[in-house]
Amino acid sequence: WKKGGQRLFQLKYNKTKDFINKKQCRCEMLRNGTLRIQHLVKEDSGNYTVELYDQNGKSKGEENIMFFVQGERNHATCAFPSFSEPVPQPILSAECRNKNVSVKCEVKQ
Repeated sequence: WKKGGQRLFQLKYNKTKDFINKKQCRCEMLRNGTLRIQHLVKEDSGNYTVELYDQNGKSKGEENIMFFVQGERNHATCAFPSFSEPVPQPILSAECRNKNVSVKCEVKQ
């Protein structure tokens, strides 16, 4: 995985190698290759790239993902620890269209 050309993680022979300071990224790579980012902020927006290789190290391709985080950090819209107040029963919804994913968190109050 890379973000804006900077290498984040590598999974090789079931071993993960970190290339970043985890405190700055708040991210991890799961054993299945999924990139997980905790406590999203606008600065997490950017171009993410995942590169795939076969067992011999030959490139099998790559996928670029433009990721946007919208919303105000001081606006309590979801029960994330980085916001000022937790809210009851947030409603999460996701929509996929043409390789784009939109995730929305709402509170009806």
